[in-house]
Amino acid sequence: MASIKSKAFIVFLRLIRKKSFLKMQFDFGKFDFYQCPKPPKKIYDTCLVEQTFIQGRPVFTLHPKHSRSVKHILYLHGGAYVQNFVRQHWTFMAFLVQNLQCSITTPDYPLAPGFTYKDAFQMVIPLYKELLDRVPAHNLILMGDSAGGGFALALCQQLQQEKVTQPGQLFLLSPWLDISLTNPAIQAIDPLDPFLGIEGLQKAGISYAGDTDVHNPMVSPINGSLAALPPMYLFIGSRDILAADARKLMILMQKEKSTIHYYEYAEMVHVWMLMNFPESRKARDQIISLIKQ
Repeated sequence: MASIKSKAFIVFLRLIRKKSFLKMQFDFGKFDFYQCPKPPKKIYDTCLVEQTFIQGRPVFTLHPKHSRSVKHILYLHGGAYVQNFVRQHWTFMAFLVQNLQCSITTPDYPLAPGFTYKDAFQMVIPLYKELLDRVPAHNLILMGDSAGGGFALALCQQLQQEKVTQPGQLFLLSPWLDISLTNPAIQAIDPLDPFLGIEGLQKAGISYAGDTDVHNPMVSPINGSLAALPPMYLFIGSRDILAADARKLMILMQKEKSTIHYYEYAEMVHVWMLMNFPESRKARDQIISLIKQ
């Protein structure tokens, strides 16, 4: 049974009409609501923060203040490819740093509508290769939430094509796997989802794709090769329209005989693991355990 706190959050999302937010952002042409493009001050209390630049764009690395493990995470933030970091991203990454004593590198990658996926890949592929020069592949973890989860899978597919060594683990947290959102199973979940609206997401996906077809694997990686990928760990909530494609990916991966560990949390909304429910803490603890194993 879902916790009282998570149920209250669903009521809150419906009251503020969260499903309509992204469409309204496109209607008004304003995409900087609630954003937190740099680590908040409290992150500096628990982590050492390093800032570098690739192609003129910021790249942040969070380090533990004391002992340091050999693990290093490349984290791709969500936000429908149009929104930057939010506070919850920084809090989640700091939690991982503290509990794993690992370092996390996270890029402020180019976003739509000013840029397309081509610009995002042109920044992140060199960043991945740079990390690979310093971190053994088996200690390198690729992780992303929402749009960042789709980006992470597409990145692994691109690395495969370029014959670049894959990371040791791939974590997809409520991933957006198909920007077309044409899976018929989405319609049955839509009334249950208080967070994501189909129309707004489709606008964001088209903007991110630019002049490229929305079914192209670079933007909809569920349509790409699923062979020779790193071990995949997928977390999704049942009250998330993106669960339709997450379930589809699980079936496709099993047919391909590729390794996927699939975790669907009943009654959870989009990116619940970044929130502060009992179920959020359970998912975060599970992620920690899977990385440590």
